[in-house]
Amino acid sequence: MSRTQWGGLLALLMIATPFLAQAQTPDLNAAAATTETKPRVVYQSLLGYGGIGFRGGTLKFLSDSDIEKDAKPRLSGDLCFSYVYDENLYADVQAGYGWNRLGSNPDRYVVSTVPLTVGFRYLLMQRRRNRPFVGAGGGLYVWTVHTKDLGAGKDPATFERLRRGDLGFYLVGGVQRRMKQNITASADLSYHNILAKDVNDFPSGYNGNKSYMQARLGITFFFTLSERLDTVLPE
Repeated sequence: MSRTQWGGLLALLMIATPFLAQAQTPDLNAAAATTETKPRVVYQSLLGYGGIGFRGGTLKFLSDSDIEKDAKPRLSGDLCFSYVYDENLYADVQAGYGWNRLGSNPDRYVVSTVPLTVGFRYLLMQRRRNRPFVGAGGGLYVWTVHTKDLGAGKDPATFERLRRGDLGFYLVGGVQRRMKQNITASADLSYHNILAKDVNDFPSGYNGNKSYMQARLGITFFFTLSERLDTVLPE
């Protein structure tokens, strides 16, 4: 081989060597990105499961006008039984209690509500740990205007007790978070309207429809009612 050919081959090797070294060097950035990717977490689906939970929070009566002007928010609580109809639709049966302090009048001291309702929630963003929801329902609301000794007050004209069980409805919105396989936490805000208008039995006041806003935090424990189905959710 001539001197010119040796010189050309040497020059070619000098040019190619950096490229060969770069090709053999691992891509550290790609490896780091792969290492930092969060693993996918496997949760079993709640489809067909039942759940029992508790919701605690506060409520404030908005009407009728005799109650609204003096109502001061107090604690409320609800026991909730849930059924997962499908991945997005939950059915809820709830029983609860809430009350407001009205003022210093010993005959109109506290107003309370005992809701017994059935409703549905529709969850958005399927296969996510945090899922917003909206819902609605209705049922029976037992309301009472209490005296200071916590008995039911009376209308001074008709002597009817200020206690009734009336139909009502609610609208709710909030967020549900999947904590563990069978545990969810939730935060929601709801509006309740009690169809309690009655000017014949209560001509002296407290005779309009009664509504209130309620804010709650809750937790639900689910248990299987049917065959388990597994799905993959991101962490």
